[in-house]
Amino acid sequence: MVKLIMTDIDGTLIPDGTMDINPEYFEVIEKLVEKGIIFVVASGRHMSSVKKVFAPVLDKIWVASQNGNVLTYHGKSRIIKSIPQEWGREMWRQFSKLKGVEGVLDTATEMYCPFEETSMYKILADEYHFNVTGTGGWNQVPEEDFSMMTLYHPQSAENICKELVEDKWKGKLEFLTSGKYWVDIVMPEVGKGTALEEICRQLGIAPEETIAFGDNLNDISMIQSAGKGYAVNTAREETKKAADEVIPGYAENGVLEVLKTFL
Repeated sequence: MVKLIMTDIDGTLIPDGTMDINPEYFEVIEKLVEKGIIFVVASGRHMSSVKKVFAPVLDKIWVASQNGNVLTYHGKSRIIKSIPQEWGREMWRQFSKLKGVEGVLDTATEMYCPFEETSMYKILADEYHFNVTGTGGWNQVPEEDFSMMTLYHPQSAENICKELVEDKWKGKLEFLTSGKYWVDIVMPEVGKGTALEEICRQLGIAPEETIAFGDNLNDISMIQSAGKGYAVNTAREETKKAADEVIPGYAENGVLEVLKTFL
């Protein structure tokens, strides 16, 4: 019996960076929750953006935002594992020296970037509908616990991060590809799979009583931790290989049709 359902958003339910979710999802989610099934949205997005996509059912679901490192339920958020301040500051300095790279610092409730007049800021604010605050420069770092850092590059984010990993961060921080242009940086053993396990632990749910849906590399831990993992047919090959079943993508409402089978 399925007691918990966890799903990615971008590339799985909707096109990357959009708010274009089929409203039928809300009706189905409400019915699933009425049946006693826990519904969790897991995303690299910040909570401020997830709120806008899932506003009609926000009071009924769990959210594992920032790649699962921040859990929110009924308006209360907590970071599972924070990045040490000194590591965050050093990584930020490295970002500032890389040509074409832009960065984001996340806390449990806020999102910061160095400058507001950049292509990345416009993407986050206008496309993803994040509430982003410009700090006024790379040297301005907030005195808060960091839940996640994100590197953005319009062409080769993944390759740039491989260079960083080969430096001093291997084994200290984990680099998770999230779409073509983004790499999310978190503490090791933090991710959507960790979030699924933590929620199950809190609620007394066995892993085999869960299912998960995803499309990208940052969804693999969630898919592998769940009792059954689904990848959409537009997913990366690595994600498809990790899944138990491949289903149609968002254009064909693949996840929605599977959800209906549990009503």
